[in-house]
Parts: sequence; C-alpha cells; structure tokens
Amino acid sequence: MSEAGPGTGEALVVDDDALRLPAGVDPALTYDVLLNGGHVWSLLPSRDAETRRGHAVVPWPHALRRYLSGRADVVLREHAAQVVVATGHHVFRGDQDRAVAVTDSEGRPLILDKYGRLTLPLSAEDPASLVVFLDQVDALLRAISEKAHLPSFICYGTLLGAVRNGRLIGHDNDVDIAYLSEQRYPVDVVREGFQLERVLRENGWQVRRGSGSRLNVRLEQEDGSHRFVDVFTAHWVGDRLYMPQDTGFDLPRDQVLPLTTVELHGRPFPAPAGYEQLLALTYGAGWRTPDPSFKYETPRWLARRLNGWFGGLRTNRKYWDAFYARNGRGLPGQPSLFARWVAEHYPSDRPLVDLGAGNLRDSRWFAKKRRARVLAVDYSGGAMRLGRKPQRRIHRELVNLNDIRHVLSLGVRLSRTPQPVDLYGRFLLNTLDPDGLGNVFRLASMSLRRGGHLFLEFRTVEDRGRRKAYPNEKRTFLEPDDVVRLIEDAGGRVEFRQTGLGLAPYQDEDPHVCRIVAAWS
Repeated sequence: MSEAGPGTGEALVVDDDALRLPAGVDPALTYDVLLNGGHVWSLLPSRDAETRRGHAVVPWPHALRRYLSGRADVVLREHAAQVVVATGHHVFRGDQDRAVAVTDSEGRPLILDKYGRLTLPLSAEDPASLVVFLDQVDALLRAISEKAHLPSFICYGTLLGAVRNGRLIGHDNDVDIAYLSEQRYPVDVVREGFQLERVLRENGWQVRRGSGSRLNVRLEQEDGSHRFVDVFTAHWVGDRLYMPQDTGFDLPRDQVLPLTTVELHGRPFPAPAGYEQLLALTYGAGWRTPDPSFKYETPRWLARRLNGWFGGLRTNRKYWDAFYARNGRGLPGQPSLFARWVAEHYPSDRPLVDLGAGNLRDSRWFAKKRRARVLAVDYSGGAMRLGRKPQRRIHRELVNLNDIRHVLSLGVRLSRTPQPVDLYGRFLLNTLDPDGLGNVFRLASMSLRRGGHLFLEFRTVEDRGRRKAYPNEKRTFLEPDDVVRLIEDAGGRVEFRQTGLGLAPYQDEDPHVCRIVAAWS
C-alpha cells in the first residue's frame, strides 16, 4: 500500500486493487480522482464504496485497470469546491519505468463516463473543433425541425450545461437532443420515429436505432474521429411527459411549448419553455451543482412501462463496444479453426455473409480462400471501426440481429442476389437474446432457399463452468438439440453436427462447442 503523497490534503492509501477513502470523506458528496494531474474518474462514496476491515474502500473501475501500470500521483478532490482532500503516490504493478497515462492512441485524455466506459470528454476538444461539432448539432436540429417537421431542442446534460454556465459539460462525451411528438399512443410514436430515421438517412446522416424511441447519430470530425448525438423522443400520454429512456413526470404543455432558446458557447439553441422546471424534475433540486458522478436511477415502474412501450434494441451493445475498445488490437488476427474447417470441407466461390464478424479475422480468410465477396456484419460499431485496412472483397455493415426490421431487410436483399450465399456465424448464437436467435434462422430461411449453407459454431451448456479467456456474464449457453429444433421449425435441415472439446482451443481455454451445417434448399 502506498501512502505518502505530494501536495496538500491527507495521505491517500492506494494499491493496485483500490483506493481507501479518508475517514472525513462525506458519503453524499462527489469526489474526483486524478492520476498524474488528469481527471479520470468521479465517484460517490455512498454508492461506490465498500467496507473492508472497517475502512471505506473503492475498487478501481474495470475500464481503468488496463491503464494502471506505472508511477502515479493520485489525488482525491471534492468536485464542487475543487478542494484536494487527500493525495498519494503509488507504483502500479511495480512498473517504475513509466508513468500512468489514461489516454487514447493519440495521447488525448480519457475519462470514465456514467456507464463505466472510458470516453474522450468534450473538454478535450480544441475551440475550432468544438465550433465544427456544434455546427453539426445545429444542422441536425434544423433537419429534424424542417425536414421531418418535428420541434426539436437540446435536453438532458447538454441543456444542463447550457443553463448552468453556457457551456457543454466538460466530462460529457456526446450531445443530447430531443424532438416533440404529438402522437397520443406509443405505437404511433414508434412509427413516427422510424419515419424520422428514414428522413435523416435520406439527408445523409449516419443513424442507428437504440429503441423504438431513441436514435443515435454519428458525426465524423475533421480529424477522422467521431462524436455522437443521442436523439430522444419526448411525448405526452395524458398529462405525463415521457422522454425515454429515463424520465416521465407530470409537466404541463406550456412548460415545453413554445420553445425558447438558451446560449451554448455563445450561440442560441432551442430549449423547452420551462427548462428550469424540466431540469429540476430530471436531476433533482440540486441540479445547479455540478455532479460528474450522477447516474440516473430510473424507477422500476417507469423502466417497465417504457420497455413495454418501446422495447430495447441495444441489448449488450455497450458491452461489445467497450470490449472491442479495450481488447480490439490484442485479439487474434489469424482465422479461427472453424473458418479453416469450413473452407476445407465446404469449398465454394459463393458470396458469404459473416454474421457477428467482430474484428474480421474470418471474413478476411474467406475473402482470400474463396476469392468471393464477403459481407461482414456486426452489431458493434466498435468492431466495425477497428482500423483494419479496407479490402476489395469485404463490405462492412452494421446489422442488429435482435431487430426484426434489420433482419427482414437483409433477408430480402440476400434472397435477390445473382448467386446464392452462405451464412456463417461463429459464437454468434451465444451473444443474442431469444428473439435474435430466432431471427438468425428466419434470415437463413429467407436467404438459403436457392442454395447455400448456414455454418454455426456455438458454446454448449456443458461449457458454462469451464475456463474462459474473456469472461462475459452476458454470454448464453445453448443446448444443441434446441438449436436443431429451431432450425427445423424454420424449415431447414441439419446436414452435419459435431459436439465436443478440442474444436476451438484458445490460449488456456478449450470450450465445449457444437458445430452445425444446415441447408434450406
């Protein structure tokens, strides 16, 4: 344990696993953690601390741990007053030769967001880049208002920063906007949202859907990086205004319309008429006091209601985006044993669709071996942006197999290709929810009636307790007989089935897997 610290404040006890809070820390206040001068994390003791041997201890967040190697001056600072309360020094993993730096590949500082992910904060943007980004946000608001004819305004953290001090909140990494729907019933709200999505796509915006009432727009910056805008749907049911996914409260219409404006970095942006009341309802009476550790605690009744109305099409997406951000460059680049097996036993020059392509290791192999076109699809934008060089025969596409609209659209396209295709999914089935599992076989039924095969490799229930190179509590394990039944119910037939160990060893794990080859023709 390291205790001696530079600067002011008490001595802060730090080790590789956690930091121990000083006795005088107020559990209801927010504290910043700085490593070598960089603000990397904000914590709330009442929520984040645990008791060990009579001391309040806060474990280092999982996303930070990969950066914790080397020397670090550690500072605990009370956020609102910006007062240092404790300091310490620690050498993580015994590495004296380097200094801890929580930065991206270009040396820009990262900070832990409210979802536990490391992101590039808006405070890292230079003024010129920030102007370009706000120009894009302004253009998006105008597109929603003028092209889709829906009143739109800034909301949530973006509105909060504008009203507090006229600036974006420094530790935020995206911008929040909303549009107002006049539809009375949730199903019509969803239909209108899909219409808005089509309008934005037709006007050149890169859009992906999170639920029936939430979109995410990806904005490319001049340096090739990307910023994101969350687009929420605000609508009334009775006298209650809902803005999924976190809020629903009684608010008169005159507190929203007509829209007014607030200044953000010296320029006007549309805002609800009663924005102060909206912020108080959303963040509580102390909304004027900055709190980077704030997390929404959506009441259970509200979460169940919104999920029933609008569903969720983002199952585990944040996990996979974070996984590829954390591990992407260290993942194997050579083709899997399953891909080699498919290429050897089922040689073909048919186009292939790699479902859940990940880092494209198998897509590249099939493009090389078959000398045919490969469509690499994945749910995770992080996987699709791993920085691999473009290849002539590989086309990448974001596809959400949990979303029946994506599946039907892809199935129609594949059913009309000049040549029948093959579908390939390695460990894909273990990542899907039950609807997504059924969607895979519906896609196969639509795509393979003219020929081609479905190649699957997945972890069985017998693999549940075995060692994993990449533990994932969200992973599911499947009974091969159940998968065969789903294939047959969808009109397919199993031509090959093999189950056991030794089929997919990796590092020190040997998963129990099942291989299936099915056809529909």
